[in-house]
Amino acid sequence: MILKKGIVINGEYAGWEIQIVDDTQGDTGGFYLILRSEEAQVFDYWFEKKEFLNNQLTDFTVNWNS
Repeated sequence: MILKKGIVINGEYAGWEIQIVDDTQGDTGGFYLILRSEEAQVFDYWFEKKEFLNNQLTDFTVNWNS
């Protein structure tokens, strides 16, 4: 389930879409951070715990969709 979506507004991934996905009830039992560029480049990162995800999110400035 997608928890949040937004656009990274500065840094290396400025302009990229970012999604936070909760897979705690799925196969992985964790959380994904997905980055997608307009050129269809995609990177995903898996985190076992939400606190690890939150620590990674401090590296990004994001304009989250409401």
